[in-house]
Amino acid sequence: MEQRQRSAEYIFQGAMYFFRRKKIQCRYQYTLKDPVDSALLQKAVDAALAAAPYYAVQLVWEKRDAFLEPNPNPCRVYTGSRMRDMPEETDGYMFCVSCEGAVVYFDWYHFLMDGRGVSPFLTRILEQYCNLRYGTAFANTPIVCSPAYDIEALVAQYPEQTATGETLQREVVQTCEDTIHRTRVRLRKKCLVDKAVAAEVKPFSMLLALLSMGVGQYLGKQEVQYSYSADSRDAVNAPNALYNCVCSYQNIVSLEQGNHAEDYAAAIDAYVRSTLTPEAKRYQMSQQMGWVRKVHMQKAPLRIKQRVFQMGEYISGVSADFWLSYLGNPLLPATPELEAYTEDFGVWVPPDGGSMGVEASSRNGIITLCIENKVPRAGLSAVLRQVLEAEGIQVLEAVELDEF
Repeated sequence: MEQRQRSAEYIFQGAMYFFRRKKIQCRYQYTLKDPVDSALLQKAVDAALAAAPYYAVQLVWEKRDAFLEPNPNPCRVYTGSRMRDMPEETDGYMFCVSCEGAVVYFDWYHFLMDGRGVSPFLTRILEQYCNLRYGTAFANTPIVCSPAYDIEALVAQYPEQTATGETLQREVVQTCEDTIHRTRVRLRKKCLVDKAVAAEVKPFSMLLALLSMGVGQYLGKQEVQYSYSADSRDAVNAPNALYNCVCSYQNIVSLEQGNHAEDYAAAIDAYVRSTLTPEAKRYQMSQQMGWVRKVHMQKAPLRIKQRVFQMGEYISGVSADFWLSYLGNPLLPATPELEAYTEDFGVWVPPDGGSMGVEASSRNGIITLCIENKVPRAGLSAVLRQVLEAEGIQVLEAVELDEF
């Protein structure tokens, strides 16, 4: 009998997603210039997967331990836009490729990979599809994954901080947990960059300032807590990590009537810059993943670990009114030749730990904000348009995609 190949090498890096209240399934959707040929897309997926063993796995549980092992099932391309439950409805795969009209949907279970980890595989699938459909000549070289970083070494370098009385007594942001509604906002990138340059801050910091103003007005709050993620591959020496390799930060903006984005951007920018050094990211990774490690090592059923994990995140102040993730160009690598065959892009990630989640992507001089919002109140798109335009940002689109 052939021995099964099992590995727990990358389980820990995504273990926190076992501990979430809800499964975090994410979506990239690319609109191509022509209707998608599903048969050719299937061949493209097969070719890309053959060069990317990291993604060709299934998750198996043995009592309380989880393992990854090669998935022997065919990886099917589905038709339609419905997001399937992964891995239950996808033959064990923790991602799913489907198509409808000219749109390719790429869904994934966040346990296995983050946005940066998804991009090389999605890009490869699109490249192989273009080879078959348009006669391009994109290569299909192996997609490699950096070894798992050493959490033991990180924790040893930065001993975990215990919660102080002050931490336990501070007010925790109460997040909304209603039905998710989607909002999409598109803005002219040059306007944001020009405004940031004039204020001598990063465009990301200016965007945080603008969103804080908009979200504060929408929620009717004078104090807004935001969260953002930082890619930590450089900090843990894992440049080609396909697994989750980010740390997150939280901060508060106190809004005052009559102020403009510039009045908040400098302080936001100083904080953001202080968090983006390799040393700061290593420290933050050690604290966040040190907590994941503590929960992960408990001899308890998964449902108990989930409750402990949520309690720890809550008292540590992880909850936020909104979080912002700046993806930039989702193609990796981004080449003009491949861009020529694409028309549009969107990225949707459920707002875990926040009342709303904002995913920002950048293509062809346009920043697209895909917002998943759990606040049971209409009008977010109108408020964001009003705030952005009042601050000199050209808004190309601001729409509610779901009815209340």
